[in-house]
Amino acid sequence: MTIWAGSNATVGRIMTHSSFASILIVDDYPGWRAQVREILAAHPEWKIISEVSDGREAVREATELQPDIVVLDIALPLLNGIEAAKMIRQKSPKSKIVFLTQDNDSDLMRAALGLGQTAYVQKAKAATRLCEAVAASLGGSPTPQPGNCLRQPEWED
Repeated sequence: MTIWAGSNATVGRIMTHSSFASILIVDDYPGWRAQVREILAAHPEWKIISEVSDGREAVREATELQPDIVVLDIALPLLNGIEAAKMIRQKSPKSKIVFLTQDNDSDLMRAALGLGQTAYVQKAKAATRLCEAVAASLGGSPTPQPGNCLRQPEWED
């Protein structure tokens, strides 16, 4: 299981774009993209390099820009976030996926996290958990640390 974020994360250990970590934001609702932008702005070492509103655009931008982080909604038009993430992992293998979604479904979470090193944050907790998830993803923490999970799922591996 790769659902993690914690205070021990080393922010910026994996940076491929000069002295900042590059971030692609993917959400079909402009209001959420603005909120994500505002939340992440607290970290000057992170730079939002693009924002898109559907899964196909996400794959195209990730392929072209090779961001360090893709903040990705699951419920997207044209291509859902899970399918987009699969394609992004192939075309931009160094990009880390941070799912940001309103869904709280265990099966959906299992599908999302089954893709590899990813994090899953509910939109309702974005203000307090999104930066933590991005920092942990950049730190490359290979496994969850007890007590540092974003959400403890009800299911077992």
